[in-house]
Amino acid sequence: MSDDVIRLSDLVPEYARHYKASPQEASYALHELILDLYSEYHVKREEMVVPHHIFWVGRVGGSQLSTKSYKLFFNGLIDYFNNLFSPLPEVDDGLVRCYCVSDSGAKDIPAGIVYLSRAALGKWVLDAGIEPPDFILSTNAGEGAEKDKRWSEFKGQELGTISKIMNGLVDLIKEVDKAHREPPTDSFGRKRAEKIKIHASRLNNPPRKNFDMYSALISFAEDAEVDIPTDHQTLRKYMRAQSKPNRSA
Repeated sequence: MSDDVIRLSDLVPEYARHYKASPQEASYALHELILDLYSEYHVKREEMVVPHHIFWVGRVGGSQLSTKSYKLFFNGLIDYFNNLFSPLPEVDDGLVRCYCVSDSGAKDIPAGIVYLSRAALGKWVLDAGIEPPDFILSTNAGEGAEKDKRWSEFKGQELGTISKIMNGLVDLIKEVDKAHREPPTDSFGRKRAEKIKIHASRLNNPPRKNFDMYSALISFAEDAEVDIPTDHQTLRKYMRAQSKPNRSA
């Protein structure tokens, strides 16, 4: 078995060893990573099955594909890691639920015969726009250059997104200023300016406690005809609203 290939059952112990963390912390971190991948690939892209070149069912003696055909789903991996950091007495945390195509039914199989490719998993994580853990990409020194290249591409995409958000916010400020200082004379322009003022006021004075700032910002940008990322998760990732401190009278 190559350095790139690892058993699913060894993933948590090696992750914990790499980061000097407890097994519970490692399983929780991996659980969160799979949840992020689920959100990107299953929810957004509607991909149902985990790619078999990344995770696959092998054999007891090695990583060669099982003679039976299996499909791994996100929920099986999510439940596996969840059971490791939050175990239940009636659940065997060493098993993974998958679908056996050959037997036409769901089956719980030992995590020790489920294998994964670190390189393929790292690329999958990067393609989802997620920063991959160093542990996944650090298989050996020979892959250092490829890792640096992938990381550089990822950071370049991040900087592009941040730049687009910043430019969009600056353009919104300009539109608010224009709406107040340069009142339009035509009916359409007046309605547009009024919408911009309302949007700005709602952001400054949220109408309720659980106000969705990101949806409001996207709607604001649409009415102001300003280019800004329209994905809630992207805005939440880079903006993360902070609560305002109480001001003394």
